[in-house]
Amino acid sequence: MPDYTATAIAEGDHWEIDIPDVGSTQADSMDDLEQAAVDLVVAVTHAAPEVVNVELRVI
Repeated sequence: MPDYTATAIAEGDHWEIDIPDVGSTQADSMDDLEQAAVDLVVAVTHAAPEVVNVELRVI
């Protein structure tokens, strides 16, 4: 089971990523979505990147 669920929505030329109880961020391309979500969780929670488990939902 994922620790976090991120929802990504295309907004013009970028992607908006929202993670409940963590925050929001952006990514420039679909290839960058997962890394941007992990980076956000790491920045907010100070968890080590290798232990962050994010499920990505693309809408």
